[in-house]
Amino acid sequence: MGTTIVYCSYFKGKYLLLFWWLLIILYDCQQQSPHLSITKIEADVISNAEMNLSDYFENFRMIKLSSDSVMGEIRRIRYENNRIYISDGKSIFIFNDSGELFYSFNKTGKGPDEYSGITDFMVNGDSITILNSSLQKIVTYNHIGESILSRNLGYFSTAISPPINNSYLIYCGNNYGDNQNHKLRRVHNGQEDSLYFTIDKNQASYMNIIWLHYLYRYQESVYFFEAFKDTIFQIDGNGTLKAAFCVDYNGKNIPASFFDKKYTDIRHFLETLFNNSYTYGVYNFSIYDRFIMFGSIYKRNRKLTIFDHKYTVSRTYATINEDVYFKGLTIPVSEFNYHAEKHLIVPLDAFDVVVWKDMYPVAEQFKEMVYATKDEDNPILLIFDFKKKSE
Repeated sequence: MGTTIVYCSYFKGKYLLLFWWLLIILYDCQQQSPHLSITKIEADVISNAEMNLSDYFENFRMIKLSSDSVMGEIRRIRYENNRIYISDGKSIFIFNDSGELFYSFNKTGKGPDEYSGITDFMVNGDSITILNSSLQKIVTYNHIGESILSRNLGYFSTAISPPINNSYLIYCGNNYGDNQNHKLRRVHNGQEDSLYFTIDKNQASYMNIIWLHYLYRYQESVYFFEAFKDTIFQIDGNGTLKAAFCVDYNGKNIPASFFDKKYTDIRHFLETLFNNSYTYGVYNFSIYDRFIMFGSIYKRNRKLTIFDHKYTVSRTYATINEDVYFKGLTIPVSEFNYHAEKHLIVPLDAFDVVVWKDMYPVAEQFKEMVYATKDEDNPILLIFDFKKKSE
């Protein structure tokens, strides 16, 4: 099942804009879902506003990860079954929600039940499924690293979604080949049953890009987004796809015609993009009952947009005033690297914690943990939630 990407770009003239939306509705989205409902989110990427962390978030916690097993740079975090699962690209670390190490395993190798690296992973009950891009395979283990299943995919992929309704999604990107002509695949009960988004051969020649995140689970749906598109799609547990959100960058969206041009390679594409001052995103998309949050990039600067369903208003920020953990600390949103599913999780390098404690007042409830941290320790996790819709 293929589809044409939906763009929400700015066009001058009311009739041209109306005609464009009619095309979207009649040609694309209605093929996927007869009940179309697209929420428009405005992102003022020119804004240099500062956000207070406490304006949107609550239930602030801090977890110090046990250093019984030292990890490399954190690549991916999952929070399931009251446990924290972390990948550093080679190993899986499993902590309880107090930061104590439950188990860790490293199965790198060339055997059928091994992997050369962890591109992404998902947790499904008592099992952990690892996606290995370079070997084009997935391997499933139990929580103590014993192999359950190994499967060769036969195509390149870069992301795997958390499961819903005995199914999950695999993102293949723009890697076009004999056995790969769609960006996204659905696997249901162990069998691939749906294909989404036909790969454009022209775009495949310059836009086969590995981004950090493409898939996000919320309730009984997975949301799909890409770095250079401005539409977020929703795939429900039955595999039905629809365009759910469309980001309007106030005249700075990449027009559809921009992708039809010929580019030598990704470098040429990016240089042309920067010269035209278009905004690109979406990355680190998260959705909760009341809020949607995502990052974008404008003139090489990262911006963070938060859309509030309660008041149907969005605000875009360039910096964050961390007024909870280290009061007085201000950071650009480019350093606000978060992982989100049930909670927002921001990993802090132990070295940064040691430096900041001497520069900024530490909240009383976190002082003991912060002052016990050493440079060589594993990261500390800041965990918090969006404020509730009822407030």
